[in-house]
Amino acid sequence: MNCPCCSAPLQDSGPRCSYCGSYLDIDLEGWARAEVQGPRADLHCPDGHGPLEAIQLSHPSSISLDRCPTCLGLFLEHGTLQQLLREAVGPVWEVDTPLLNSLVESPHSQPGALRYRACPACGDMMNRSLFGKRSGVIVDRCRSHGTWLDPGELRQLLEWTRAGGALRHEEQSEQERLRQELRETREAEERRRRLEGLVALETSSPQRSLLETDLLVLLGRALRQLWRVRE
Repeated sequence: MNCPCCSAPLQDSGPRCSYCGSYLDIDLEGWARAEVQGPRADLHCPDGHGPLEAIQLSHPSSISLDRCPTCLGLFLEHGTLQQLLREAVGPVWEVDTPLLNSLVESPHSQPGALRYRACPACGDMMNRSLFGKRSGVIVDRCRSHGTWLDPGELRQLLEWTRAGGALRHEEQSEQERLRQELRETREAEERRRRLEGLVALETSSPQRSLLETDLLVLLGRALRQLWRVRE
């Protein structure tokens, strides 16, 4: 495959030509029918390349997103990225571990220096977070408006999803949830045992009056009921 700008042979699957430095459309080319709808004056590239342009994907379904015409970075509203990955890849039933490992070792995107960037919509600093376990993609997220993907990161996430990355992420998240529930159950049981021991110690003291004993018993019952409600 050759670079569409300088015709030099492409040495790898990265988002830029190593000869002329031009960006390559590896995210949408080859699988999606993309139609440019026009510039978006209200959205700007977080890397300072000017207004984004609206893109309408007609495959596998109608999905709207925004792209920088210079660096080819993508901005997607909340939920759009998950919908795109789900519909473009389809159901996945098993995990291809060797492919997942190769994606981490040879990613399609080329991460630059660690820095926080402004949201294309509101200008507030976006948060950086790993998208799924072992995807190799750190996305920029604005809580209010959406997710920014650098060039090559969508292609990386598509292949990660096909290799079962999302499936493994769901399995590991469920395992972690069950471990957390088990820890909380054990901690609640330990607190209950300590409380019951304290009440038993207080009520067995010969120096306590009958009224004090009754009050301690009632307090113990109330605390036990409180723990049941919290659980």
